[in-house]
Amino acid sequence: MDNIQSREEFHKLLRRERARSDRNEHEFSLLVFEPADPPVIEELVRVLARRKRQIDEMGWFDERRVSVLLPYTSPDGANTLAHHVGRMLTVPRPICTIYTYPGHWLPGESADAGGMPAERSAGARSTGNSEGALILCKNAFGSLFSDPIPRWKRAIDIAGSAIALLCLSPLLLLVAIIIKAVSPGPVILKQTRIGHNGREFAMWKFRTMGQDTDSSIHQSHLDHLIHSDAPLTKLDAARDPRICRFGNIIRRSAVDELPQLINVLRGEMSLVGPRPCMPYEARAYRLWQTARFDVVPGMTGLWQVSGKNRTTFREMMHLDIAYARRQSFWLDLRILLKTVPAVAAEIINTPSRRKSQ
Repeated sequence: MDNIQSREEFHKLLRRERARSDRNEHEFSLLVFEPADPPVIEELVRVLARRKRQIDEMGWFDERRVSVLLPYTSPDGANTLAHHVGRMLTVPRPICTIYTYPGHWLPGESADAGGMPAERSAGARSTGNSEGALILCKNAFGSLFSDPIPRWKRAIDIAGSAIALLCLSPLLLLVAIIIKAVSPGPVILKQTRIGHNGREFAMWKFRTMGQDTDSSIHQSHLDHLIHSDAPLTKLDAARDPRICRFGNIIRRSAVDELPQLINVLRGEMSLVGPRPCMPYEARAYRLWQTARFDVVPGMTGLWQVSGKNRTTFREMMHLDIAYARRQSFWLDLRILLKTVPAVAAEIINTPSRRKSQ
């Protein structure tokens, strides 16, 4: 079968189409067929070769499944092609899954235009056909582009977070007592954040503000930073009145982030990676910016040790995506070693920034 791309070449084409889609902000679809035996594969490839357009690409998705890449194609268009292929086959119809990029990957978004609310993309659509074509699938498209967590990274996360929790437990207990003494309400705040492949999770941190604070203030501030070229200054840089007593010290020293070691231990975060964002922040992202979700979010990262609050939102995105594409053991180690000096510099420089403001 000379007219079908190898697995390696097809996945290169898939990633290239994703990059083109990120630049031009158009959608594309992917049909993944799972034939039962070789005769089905041979006829399926012949039918697909006749039905696909010149801009479409056909190749091996893996050693068993055949796939067709459909640029500038909506879920409905991909569904129509899958139906036509199924009707042309004289052999038993294979299972077919339809993916669409970018689709509706944020939880809670509406599923219009034929999409389905899944984690990072529209999943497959079901025809309701008892003869076997098109089975519903909710696998996220993002998982096709993001690699699994490397074993070395997960091993470092488990060992590092467990040791840190054990060694820092007296400090964590002291901070919890202080917060409970100066501010009524829970000690730990659980915030909904967006993590790997656009999945929601509950991020832990020490509560340093009063209960029931207005989140719209932060949302408005963040919206301004996203759509401007201003440095990513924090609201508490000018003494945010919502912060409780001793809260500024806890935040400035990053001690409020230490409960996230539990998120790291659970596999929802890593010691190193892009900071997990709020859902309302993720909804404002341009398509190319969602590439930061290809890796697990972290407690510290390339952005934090490369200027942090002196950088703009766009510069932060470029740093996060650069890490997602270049992550390695040595890069993680370098970032971890730079984190303590970066936190110390933040503690020292914050008072002078407040005076200037």
